[in-house]
Amino acid sequence: MKRREVIAGAAALTAAGTAGSVRAQAARFRYAHFSPTSDPNHVTALAFAEALKRETNGEYEVTILPAAQLGGEVAVTESLLLGAVDMSPPSAAVLANWVPEMNVLNMPFAFRDWEHYTRVVQGPLYDKMVEAAAAKNIRILGMLTSGARHIMTRMPVRAIADLQNRKIRTVQNPVHVATFNAFGANATALAYTEVYSSLQTGVVDGADAANTNYFTEKFYEVAPNWAQVSWLYYSNCLIMSEARYRRLPSARQKILSDVGRQIGIDHFKRYEASDQAIVEQLKAKGVNFTQPDPAPFREAAKKIHDQFLKTDQEKALLAIVLAN
Repeated sequence: MKRREVIAGAAALTAAGTAGSVRAQAARFRYAHFSPTSDPNHVTALAFAEALKRETNGEYEVTILPAAQLGGEVAVTESLLLGAVDMSPPSAAVLANWVPEMNVLNMPFAFRDWEHYTRVVQGPLYDKMVEAAAAKNIRILGMLTSGARHIMTRMPVRAIADLQNRKIRTVQNPVHVATFNAFGANATALAYTEVYSSLQTGVVDGADAANTNYFTEKFYEVAPNWAQVSWLYYSNCLIMSEARYRRLPSARQKILSDVGRQIGIDHFKRYEASDQAIVEQLKAKGVNFTQPDPAPFREAAKKIHDQFLKTDQEKALLAIVLAN
């Protein structure tokens, strides 16, 4: 065989191998979330899928599974770590069961307002959260939010005393349970998928939510009283398993992280706008808004910080929040 033919054949084999390698890197990811398709969380999921496909020239595609089709936050996070789900945006409250440092995001009244919350979570706290989660096999691709949390109830809450001994549903996280117990309630941890039915049947007297998901989940139908407390700015993290992330080519890891972070920043703006705009729609539905004095809530919650943030690392993370 002539040398020119040998070179041509080798080049053809190299090209075929390269093409095969590119094809082997193509992937379809399953993204499970917990909100209805009318919620900003779904809009953000679609935006993430579109951006990832665009930035990888169609190599990476994302299938969105909304409305808790694959189960609640705890079950989906467990499935993700086992490899059955690729991506999901569980709350920091749920992730704290694996990554205790996440509890800094669950501290009552740690964030003063939307501006402070956005600046800290998308700024100096971001890399710290990514690092802490990576050590527990969780890769944070972006920080999301589910808004400022208020209290919905079957009966009006005009002051903290109205929560005395009331059964209030909380997220499945000890900080949330302890906080509502500190408010005088009888906190009951339940999965998000059980909130509506539990309110409807009287299993619980109330729960917390943001303006947006209170509206999109139609919680006002079974808990028409809405106490504006803003006890927490609720964080979610767009995640995949660290092991799966590390198996991807480094260039694709960067795209995933860059796309996820920008989508998170966009989502903060989207959710804040939704929370503000939806107030009038809630009033049109006949929701009874109340404005309890926040001071007694803040006073009752002071002990939660010391109760749950015990390590030097956790205290340092809270210091970042409070100092910025």
